[in-house]
Amino acid sequence: MNEMPSISFVVPMYNEAEVFRIFVERMNNVVSKIDDKFEIILVDDGSSDDTPAMMEELATNTDHYHCIILSRNFGHQNALSAGLDFARGEYIMVLDADLQD
Repeated sequence: MNEMPSISFVVPMYNEAEVFRIFVERMNNVVSKIDDKFEIILVDDGSSDDTPAMMEELATNTDHYHCIILSRNFGHQNALSAGLDFARGEYIMVLDADLQD
């Protein structure tokens, strides 16, 4: 496995296809300013839109993105817990992908 990241970003997602590209653009802008190793963990919580496919494509083509796709909607807290279990960073930041904050 690659060198352990200093920072893990955990992002639960549910039907975020409409804002996905904007979220990724903003996330990439933020992480471009980070000198430490980092990872971004996207967790799909049973979306019924194209969110899982978009996540998989991004994770396949970008080393620092990882995705977890849950088999159905388990709720925000359980999706967050799945991401936290996967995170390897010394520091973990939790973000929402809906662009409301």
